[in-house]
Amino acid sequence: MKTVGMIGLGQLGLPVASNLVQAGARVLGVARGSMQEFRNIGGFAIADPATLLREADIVLLCLPGEKAQLEVLDGEHGLLQAGVRGKIVVELGTYGLAFKLEMEQRLRDAGLDLLECEVSGSPPMVLQKKAALFVGGSKDLYARCKDVLDLIAPTQFHLGPIGAALSMKLIANALLAVHTLAAAEAMNLGVRAGIDPHVLVEAIGKSAGASTMFNIRAPMMADRRFEPAPGPFTALEKYLHLASEMAGETGSAMPLFSAAAPYFRRAVDQGIGQKDISAVITLLEQESRNA
Repeated sequence: MKTVGMIGLGQLGLPVASNLVQAGARVLGVARGSMQEFRNIGGFAIADPATLLREADIVLLCLPGEKAQLEVLDGEHGLLQAGVRGKIVVELGTYGLAFKLEMEQRLRDAGLDLLECEVSGSPPMVLQKKAALFVGGSKDLYARCKDVLDLIAPTQFHLGPIGAALSMKLIANALLAVHTLAAAEAMNLGVRAGIDPHVLVEAIGKSAGASTMFNIRAPMMADRRFEPAPGPFTALEKYLHLASEMAGETGSAMPLFSAAAPYFRRAVDQGIGQKDISAVITLLEQESRNA
């Protein structure tokens, strides 16, 4: 079994690490905050990224943004200071394409290979191994990593070179936004028409109009259960921005997405960004009362 290094042990990184440990892998970790929860699941805390790269067979990065990524690469005792060649770095974070391509080149110049791996699914779905992995990079590199990726999520799609996984993640999140708003519209309409929300959830859930997002989010809407949030508005915000850029760059008409995205941005502006995106129904309710 390989020794796997994890840099970034937050909302997504910790479930990924947990799956690896439970499957029998030796998992080394680096994180900014407390490492106690990581130790509790059986992980081994490492002082810095450079040391982790030297000791691990493969390194997974699960970082929240480009700034954090650059700190891990260029900071004191960063990955690029390790002096190690021939190892694979798997990027689990979502960043713009230009940044990803720049990172691929910089790692290649340092003798390291980069595989792009976008996670489609919430942290609970990762723990249940119900998430999907969208993979970008060479087929050979993917084959060399597959035994580790299989421990994270059995459902995987190799989509092409670096950037292909990002595109698929953005497409999936664009659909997620549209389907969630559609579910909220249906729930709001049904309740205003006098239908019990829980009956509405059950009936639509078994109808031709059902969707994965309806089946996940409509029960939360019916129960008014918006916290704790498996998928907060703030987490979706980045994907909506990148998906909008992708639509513009490809010249793609996206009328439904263009109509849906502002609702999720408005939720953040209204101060409910930490609530689950199912709370988008509250914006429709406000509009309906004012209609």
